Amino acid sequence: MSRTSIVLVVVILAGLVGGAAWKLLRSRPGELDIAAKEPPALPSIKVAAGDWPWWRGPNANNHAADTDIVTTWSETENIVWKAPVSGRGHSSPILVGNRVIVTSADETAQRQFLVCLDRTTGEKLWDKTIHEQNFPRMHADNSHASSTPASDGERVFVAFDNGKAIYVTALDLEGKILWSVEAGPHGGGGSHGYGSSLALWGPYVYVSDDSPSKGWIAALNRQTGETSWRKGRRTGIGSYGSPIIVDVDGKTMFLLVGNGNVSAYDPNKGDLLWERGGLGEVSGNTVTTSPTMIFASSGYPKRNFLALKSDGSIAWKKEGSNEFPYPPSMLWHDGYLYIVSDQGTIVCYRAENGEQKWKERLPGSYYSSPLLVGKNIYACNREGLTTVFEASPDGYSEVRRNKLGAGINASPIAVGGKLYIRTDTHLYCIGKK
Repeated sequence: MSRTSIVLVVVILAGLVGGAAWKLLRSRPGELDIAAKEPPALPSIKVAAGDWPWWRGPNANNHAADTDIVTTWSETENIVWKAPVSGRGHSSPILVGNRVIVTSADETAQRQFLVCLDRTTGEKLWDKTIHEQNFPRMHADNSHASSTPASDGERVFVAFDNGKAIYVTALDLEGKILWSVEAGPHGGGGSHGYGSSLALWGPYVYVSDDSPSKGWIAALNRQTGETSWRKGRRTGIGSYGSPIIVDVDGKTMFLLVGNGNVSAYDPNKGDLLWERGGLGEVSGNTVTTSPTMIFASSGYPKRNFLALKSDGSIAWKKEGSNEFPYPPSMLWHDGYLYIVSDQGTIVCYRAENGEQKWKERLPGSYYSSPLLVGKNIYACNREGLTTVFEASPDGYSEVRRNKLGAGINASPIAVGGKLYIRTDTHLYCIGKK
């Protein structure tokens, strides 16, 4: 969910959703539209070497540029620093310069806030309250801080659901609020909360919400917060994925999975380029791409999978298997697709045709998304165990299992020779001392 680290419990959904009754509540495309304005003239986003500025990293693929990251740690071994993070949150940290920034929420005091730590020492630099009170309904497995923040190097952007709306707030790197706007409504009535992370591209901050009864995507001016465009989406039970802006086969697209579809939009104007159905209605992860293909999965009521070409046509698909992930996003690497499902099944497929190369079972359950570091994949489970295994089509080869003292729902990141893991109680910087 982190992004996106959202999970939906099928039994509860089945009890809440009444089929025909929900169809009456669904928003229609165009209902929430705001016409596109001229793109603002803003400097391009430059990601500094050694930064991890947003969900799934600089290239939106959860690939770490560093290859020399430790594969062995414990509560006492290879811990550079360990910092307590108050409240509760499933968002991943981001790194900007010497700052590590993460969201959290105090559910007793009903406070949603942003915490900034010193990258070298883990010392808290600042703590900024964004919202107080008006916490909406949320499933117990979610948090009120599941959206990973994003930074353009000058500002930090964060999204929270509060009351009946999704708010986006921009702060400077010292924690001063520059602007805060209501990006769009948050439709309740069975919602399991919010978990969609922000995306940055060009002059825009992108935000989405596929909650029940309301659905939309929007691009905001990252300097002022003004809505540059917003497009309504058809919704139903609700979906919880995050948008990404990527180049696939030479085409730049805004991609989002949800409501049974994979949708591609023009990132400048929000116009729908194509839409492909075939998934279950609810998804909780982010699409994964290769240089030429797009991969998406759903979790309820059907666990389906689609591999698409850049024009939205189906290259291959699979249906009805628990090996397909619900909250965790997938990894593509060197022609192969690696999947860690929330139930702990790992599968390696040949990306071009869906040929299964191998399948294995990991212990525990998984909400966080796997991370690629060099030739290894790091997968963290909800019990605090991280399994490191090789990204190889030749068979499952385990490198190491490492246990921390609390559960892990957030996705790990790796940059600057260090691994950063957020547990339910702390943020760890792991590496060679």
